[in-house]
This record gives sequence, C-alpha cells and structure tokens, in this order.
Amino acid sequence: MSDRLQLNIIAFDVPYPANYGGIVDVLFKLKSLHAAGVSITYHCFYYKGHNPPAKELEKYCDKLFYYERKKSLFKLFFSRLPYIVTTRNNAELLINLFANPGPVLMDGIQCTYWLLHEDIHHKGILFRANNIEHEYYDSLANEEKNLLKKWYLRSEAKKLRNFEWQLRHADAILCVAKQDIPHFEQYSKTYHIPPFLDDSEHGDLQLMSGIGDFVLFQGNLSVRENEKAAEHIIQSIAPLTKHKIIIAGKDPSASLLKSAENMKHVQIIASPPQEKMAELIGTAQVNLLMTFQQTGIKLKLLHALQSGKHIIINSKMEDGDIFGQMCEVIDDSKEVVNRIDQLMQIEFSPAMKAERDLKFNAIYANDKKANQIIEIMAELAKRKPY
Repeated sequence: MSDRLQLNIIAFDVPYPANYGGIVDVLFKLKSLHAAGVSITYHCFYYKGHNPPAKELEKYCDKLFYYERKKSLFKLFFSRLPYIVTTRNNAELLINLFANPGPVLMDGIQCTYWLLHEDIHHKGILFRANNIEHEYYDSLANEEKNLLKKWYLRSEAKKLRNFEWQLRHADAILCVAKQDIPHFEQYSKTYHIPPFLDDSEHGDLQLMSGIGDFVLFQGNLSVRENEKAAEHIIQSIAPLTKHKIIIAGKDPSASLLKSAENMKHVQIIASPPQEKMAELIGTAQVNLLMTFQQTGIKLKLLHALQSGKHIIINSKMEDGDIFGQMCEVIDDSKEVVNRIDQLMQIEFSPAMKAERDLKFNAIYANDKKANQIIEIMAELAKRKPY
C-alpha cells in the first residue's frame, strides 16, 4: 500500500469546469490536495443542467466514482430531510466509502446523507462548511417573489436547521468563513480553512497601471442578492457622484436595466465573457462591492483582491477583520462617495499591490490551506486510525 495519505472526498457536483461560484472551492481544493501528495478517491454527483462527468478530473484522483443525483417530487414534498441532501442518497456511495481507505471529506452539507449511518462514524469525517446553510436559504426566501419558490426555500431552511444536528458526528469542521466558526463549534472541533481559488491569478500589472476612469460593481445579476446591491448603487450612490459606474454581470433583469436608464453615467454590461470581466476588474479605478446578505465568502471579492486596484466594501462583505486589512470597509453612502472621489485621483501603485498580495497570500494561498487540511487529517488519524 502507498505511503501517501489517503482521502475520500464527496463532491455535490462535478467541479469541472468551475463555472459558478460555489464550485470553485471544490475544484481547487481537489487540485491543491493532489499537488500536496494526497491520494484521493473522489465520489462525485452529477445531474441534469450541471456539469457532466469530466475526464479532466482523472488527473487529480487515484480513483473516481460518479453517482447520479436523483431528483423527485416525492422527496421534495414528503421527505423530512433537506431536498439537497436526500437527493444525494446513494447506497453504492456508502459501499465505495467502506471499500477505500482514508477518512471522508464531505464537501458541503449536500454530501452528508450518510452521516445517518452509524458505521461511517468510525471512519473519520471531515465536513466542509461553505456557510450556515439554513440561514442562507432563509435569506434567499426573504428576497424571493415567486410564492412557490419562497415556500420551497422556507421549507428547505427548516429541514436544514433540523438536519444540521447530524454534524455532531463529524470529527472536524472546515469552515470557509471565519465568522461562522462560533456557530459550528457547537458540533465539533472547527477550523478556519478559507476558500480555495485559482491562485495563479495575480492581476495583469499592465491592465492595472495608471489611473482608471470608472467604478465597477460585478456579480451574477440573476441572483437577487446581487441585483439588490446593484439597485442600491444606482439609487443611493450614483446620484451623489459624477464618476462613471459600470455594473457588470450575468443576466440583469429588465427592472435593473430600466433603473439604470435615467442615470447617464451608469452603464450595465450584461453577461460579459470571462476575459471582458477580468479586464473590467483590472482597469476599474475602484471595485465597489456590496451585499445585504452576510453569508459565506463572496468569490467576487477575492477576484477583486487578486486583480483589482482600490476596493471598497460594506461591512456585510467582511469576514471577521480579514478584509479590512486589504480594502476599505464603509457602509454610509455619502462616505462611500467621498472615498470614491478621493481614490479616483490616487494611482494604485505596484508597492500597494505588493503589500496587498503579501496579506492576501498569507491567508489564501492554496498550498497553505492544503497543508492545514493534511495536518488535521494527521491529527484525526491518531484518534481514528484508518
């Protein structure tokens, strides 16, 4: 048998390509653990409308198993378990987990169905906490206008809140957000392991040179959380400044487009390709990022920290005191505008970029996070030899 550390990982979706926010951490965690020398048996769910099984993943896995996620209206309406969990109930997965050495990393609460099986508790369980899921679903329900979708989100939040007690069977919880640690510590020993990301992106220094002439807000505009933030910028910030504001993202609604029509210095760029979005992030003089929903970590902020110039966020984008070390944290609209006016005149220098990169990499370097997980696995092996 190989001397390499053995690990089973259960993924809630096929993480290639990493084409939406929630899957980025999944892909680069896999890549980074593989690069660190871990022997990985990968158990991956797939389903219609998402990424199909991908040959690319074979590069990072010693063994790779796929399982179809089986959706059903019966489970939606009558199961006491959360829909995102019960539709990933697969007996073959349980058999394969027992047949392969190493502890199990359940990558998100979607992957935790088999916590209900007593025998799996002896194997050693790591749980990846992407956010406090029931709070996330409640916040989505608060913004949802469609009554059927609102019912589903409320129902799922209630089921997730009840199911979360199963996390007491985890031996370690790997928390994406520092601010969520006190919540998860009630179940098991909890560690802050920030999200994995494409850390080959360091920003195009040529794009970033000089002083830009616009402020950028970017995000998936089909998500109500981002649409609400964009509306706030149009209604509460744009009227107070003469600087050009660009709002860029996927599928903006007709109502958002209409809101921007009356503001001559506000431009909405709908569904820009990845290359265009990277250019916008790098050339904007100020990346202005806001949210009114304090759940998880916003990947768009990490991209801006990697590749952008000056950054202003509101306090609900913060995670403990991490981001305040690397960007400005301001809530009041007038203060935001005053700071924009100042930053539009200040070149973001190579020295500023180097200082921010140093702080960023101290927390977000993928190799550092992979080594943290390996240390946790080694500690777990002392208690539960595998």
